[in-house]
Amino acid sequence: MNWNILILICDVLACVGTVVTLNFVAKHYKAWLWYSFSGLMYITVTAYHKIPGLTIMGIILLFTGIRNYYIGRKKNYE
Repeated sequence: MNWNILILICDVLACVGTVVTLNFVAKHYKAWLWYSFSGLMYITVTAYHKIPGLTIMGIILLFTGIRNYYIGRKKNYE
């Protein structure tokens, strides 16, 4: 398997996933899980290209998405 193709796919998934999910999070808290998945793709791309600052930012955004999902879930069940 060609790694460049996999990285290209991850790049597109990260881009589209982030934009789409940020439009849905106001109404559906579960969109934060998809946002976190997009964060994983973003981390993959930036780590592959050895961009440490953006990789760290992606890790923080991943945890932000997971945190916001749990906050939304808690509010939804109250």
